Amino acid sequence: MNMKTLLGTAAGLMVASGAYAADLPGEAAPTAVDYVKVCDAYGAGFFYIPGTETCLQMSGRVRARIAYSQATTTNGADSLSFKTDARVAFDARTASDLGTVRSFFRVKLDSADGTITADDAFIQVGYLTVGKFGNAYGDVFYGDTGAIYGAFDQSTTGALVMVDKLGGGFYVGAGVQSSHTDATWDNTAAKDKWNSNVWSTGTSAELMYIGRVGIADQSWGKADVSAFYQAFDAANNDVWGVKATADLKLVDKLSARLVGVYEDFDRYNDSYFGAAAALKYQATDALAVYAGIGSAFWDKADTAYKAQIGADYAFTKDLILTAEVNYTSDGGVSGADFGNGTGTGFDDSWSGMLKLTRNW
Repeated sequence: MNMKTLLGTAAGLMVASGAYAADLPGEAAPTAVDYVKVCDAYGAGFFYIPGTETCLQMSGRVRARIAYSQATTTNGADSLSFKTDARVAFDARTASDLGTVRSFFRVKLDSADGTITADDAFIQVGYLTVGKFGNAYGDVFYGDTGAIYGAFDQSTTGALVMVDKLGGGFYVGAGVQSSHTDATWDNTAAKDKWNSNVWSTGTSAELMYIGRVGIADQSWGKADVSAFYQAFDAANNDVWGVKATADLKLVDKLSARLVGVYEDFDRYNDSYFGAAAALKYQATDALAVYAGIGSAFWDKADTAYKAQIGADYAFTKDLILTAEVNYTSDGGVSGADFGNGTGTGFDDSWSGMLKLTRNW
């Protein structure tokens, strides 16, 4: 037997023994790789969590800014500062006999005070939502600045029923939440947004009742009306308000946002009507310009005004550079402001920023 014959025989024996060993009883078969699959049932960005029927979407943003603020009565010097914030959100949905079961939460990081906080966090089953969520959404300006005082922007724990299959894009909802607020409203320690004690022996229930009706997905845009009543145990602290908003498609590349709001504060024996409007023009695929103006007409203080102008330039779909200038006029230290109606306002002031945003 020559060397070639010997090597060939040895190789054949090795292959045969390997094949035999692979078929021996008790040997585990190789497991199939469970690749991530796209889930198109709930929109873009969802994928199946491997081994489950649950679809998950992860989204977020990072914003870096350089901001200028003019000196005011509460800030005695002009300032220039760097600011950074970020957020990430997780949205998980599963089809069931009860309808879509959804869980959502969002975490935010803010360099201004070095905090990491959780924003909305809730579970939805069909029309029912339980957890922590806002009482109404959508400010009117297109940029960073809020145009309306934020009693409608609270996010607290509670339950909401929202019915959105009424036909024609109409929806209606109602709910109850813990009556979170800060110390300036009820002269007590700030309430817990997550685990509020809404009632105990010898006290009244501190709750916020909310309602909303609207229409969406129209050729002209969308609109809604929301209301809340916020009750506190201490006397003369209740707050209530009603708010109407609209997002309109005016003509090609031009859109508008409108808002009107009325709020009544028992503690201050004061009330105000707020109105604001903003326009946005998509000049090119990359460049959009926007402007807005708002007013707060307090019953017992001077009128406050706020104006904004800005521009967005998209280097890519998700990388946007923003330049923005804001002006606030409120009648000086004895006038009104965009706060809670105490009359301790700010001097007229300017602010501006340059911001880079990365969304995903």
